[in-house]
Amino acid sequence: MDFKKGRDAYSYPLVGLTGTVSDYRHATFPSSRALEEHHARLLGSNMEDEVLLGYLSTLYWGHFSGANGKTNAGRARARVRMALYGQTRNRKGQLSRSRGVRDIGRTHAVSVIRKAKELIDSQQFGKAVQALCTLPQLGFAFASKIIAFLAPARCAVIDSVIVKKYPNYGFHLQGKYVSQVRENFKRYQDYCVSLRTLAQIQNAAEDESAHWQDKDGVLYPWRAVDIERAMYAL
Repeated sequence: MDFKKGRDAYSYPLVGLTGTVSDYRHATFPSSRALEEHHARLLGSNMEDEVLLGYLSTLYWGHFSGANGKTNAGRARARVRMALYGQTRNRKGQLSRSRGVRDIGRTHAVSVIRKAKELIDSQQFGKAVQALCTLPQLGFAFASKIIAFLAPARCAVIDSVIVKKYPNYGFHLQGKYVSQVRENFKRYQDYCVSLRTLAQIQNAAEDESAHWQDKDGVLYPWRAVDIERAMYAL
């Protein structure tokens, strides 16, 4: 597999949120490394508001790109609002409530993200995903996006695209989404370890494939997240 070809070709909107939780704004980044550093700083911050903004920015980034490469900023903003405030729906006279941060509390939401970071630091990647899946608007795929921002050298995103393209990893889907069955959390652990090993192999190459090129032309060594992005693009 030509990982360098895939990683160099990887194209995803380099967008996120800046500002504050009460006054967030669209931001565009010159490179994927700049995008990652922005989210890593926010999600790992000692300030509650910044951690929450990192969470919302991850949702915004992940929902910004739609089908066939089209962007949908309106959908991304709507997902952020739902994560913050929740949503009440009336279906045939039956009310249902999707929780938001307002329902569970800001402090609790931040504590979940910080707990996930502790689990990542202790190499418990599957448990970190499982913890994050309790937050509003975070299914398995989006929980793994937060983890990939927190620890790109060791972890990566798993979504339906990767699951369908690479069935050898053994993940289960529930409809269009990565299922939250117990086995998938265990497989995520193995998946991250596998990608990190592949990154080490790429870094040991003795030709130009030992580095990938970011959008600003800078060359970087391989991490787990870079292998996943190459696989996504191939």
